[in-house]
Amino acid sequence: MDALAYVSLIVGGFSCALNFYLSFLRYPLHKLTRGSDVEYRWASGIPIVGSVLVLMSLASLHLETWLLYTALTLMLVDTGGIHWFLGAMLYDGIFKKEGRGRGV
Repeated sequence: MDALAYVSLIVGGFSCALNFYLSFLRYPLHKLTRGSDVEYRWASGIPIVGSVLVLMSLASLHLETWLLYTALTLMLVDTGGIHWFLGAMLYDGIFKKEGRGRGV
């Protein structure tokens, strides 16, 4: 069971890190190395999968403190996680501008 938990943590952690990279690091690194927006293409991450896999791994690995903190950090930075979705919806609901999304 522990082996499955470790595999889940590794695969989920990779997905969380990939989502963070695609959301915050890829574009600035592209601008730094290439300097132009012309050939840049946006890429989508893997939503929800990373956080769910890391959360499932915590059922077996929560007793090891360093794994607990690693898993919580990975889930926190996962921009494809449900908490980022809820935060974005809340932000959009609070700061929504009139006329946006209605073709105006």
